[in-house]
Amino acid sequence: MEHIKKLLAKRLKQSGFSQQVKTSLIIENFEKIIREIFGPNISKKIKPLYLKDKVLTVACLSSVVAQELNFKKNEIINDIWLKLGEETIKDIKIII
Repeated sequence: MEHIKKLLAKRLKQSGFSQQVKTSLIIENFEKIIREIFGPNISKKIKPLYLKDKVLTVACLSSVVAQELNFKKNEIINDIWLKLGEETIKDIKIII
């Protein structure tokens, strides 16, 4: 049984599907954390766009929200690490 598990993991990694799943989990957790920190009204103004080289790019609809997000950036990154059990992202890039 262990052999099949290793083979499946290898195939997922080769196909790139594994990275897509990890990216989806990062974005999902980011959105949950944002709702917890900022509430539903402000979290609607923050949209994760994509992950590249362990940097999550996020769009904000206002500079005030972007500034608040920037203040909480390290806390958010640490929460994502804790929820996923590994150092999944290095930084959050905020665009307005």
